[in-house]
Amino acid sequence: MKPLKPSPDSPFSTLSLRAASVNDAAALSALLQQLAPQEPRADAKLLALRLAELPASRAVLVAERNGKLLGTCTVNLIEHLAHNFARSAILEDVVVDADARGLGIGQALLGKAVERARSWGCYKLALSSNQSREAAHRFYEQQGFQLHGISLALRLE
Repeated sequence: MKPLKPSPDSPFSTLSLRAASVNDAAALSALLQQLAPQEPRADAKLLALRLAELPASRAVLVAERNGKLLGTCTVNLIEHLAHNFARSAILEDVVVDADARGLGIGQALLGKAVERARSWGCYKLALSSNQSREAAHRFYEQQGFQLHGISLALRLE
């Protein structure tokens, strides 16, 4: 994966990638709403509580510029019993603000997610994506992700 290399005069040359904090809850709630506009917005107070007690096996990353959150993703660590506890990571909740897409923010977030997975000793980083999100699939493939198996889900609601 190629790291983001903004030009010196780019407005995104000051893009900051970091772990989300409790103070990001309201902005994260609004940003996550872009993933599923038809669903209720995440409760910012509950999100703040969850961010305050994140387990060591989960990282919520954000991309920020001038105090505004422009993107986020969550990396979850998995230890596989069937593979002698080999580690992999699952990437979830990847979203870049609609007004900031195409500017390298998603690429930068994925790079940070890869760094986190490697720091955990993971042998792979996996994600699933809705079949209808063809542009997202092309983006992930451009970042080096490859089709791997089939993702199935059982709705429990």
